Amino acid sequence: MPRETFLNLPAAKQEAVINAALEEFAKYPYERASLTRIVNNAGIAKGSMYQYFENKRALYLYIVGIVYDLKREYLWDVFENEQDFFGTLIKYYQRSYLFAIEHPLHHQVAINFWESKDETLHNELTENKELRANDFIRLLEIARAKGQVKQDICPEAAFFVYHSVGKELIDKFSDLPAEKTDEHLQFIQNVLRILAEGLQA
Repeated sequence: MPRETFLNLPAAKQEAVINAALEEFAKYPYERASLTRIVNNAGIAKGSMYQYFENKRALYLYIVGIVYDLKREYLWDVFENEQDFFGTLIKYYQRSYLFAIEHPLHHQVAINFWESKDETLHNELTENKELRANDFIRLLEIARAKGQVKQDICPEAAFFVYHSVGKELIDKFSDLPAEKTDEHLQFIQNVLRILAEGLQA
């Protein structure tokens, strides 16, 4: 997390550091990201960075926090309708796709975070994966209680399938031309409807 010295900087200087870090962590996974490149792109001395953040890990987790705060704000209303499990999933993955194309740097930082092999990030990675799985399973249990989902469905297996397919639908198509956006949103809906047929009671 940032030190007080960073929080006391003028907004423009904070933004320069944040933008340089976003670009670096989007381009490179945490293990290969360079503080030297970040400070050079931000136009500050490397010594100053250590006055702002304890180390690269502290800066990285701060940037990841910014990414997920923005994504939570973007998706804030997706889970409002707990009564429509399948509709909620379609809305979630469609909105996540729009986030990816509107905020490509943030999206790529999130991808690199999820794919990191660095042991020092293990706890943060595990916590985020558990939170995402728990949200899915909570909605699935509500749908199962209402008889909308087969009783013998394994929640963890269902999450694995949806997460894997949803990730592909977003990550592999985030560079489509703008005129293809609506077409891909419909494709997401079509794919998820096929998955839904395997869960519906």
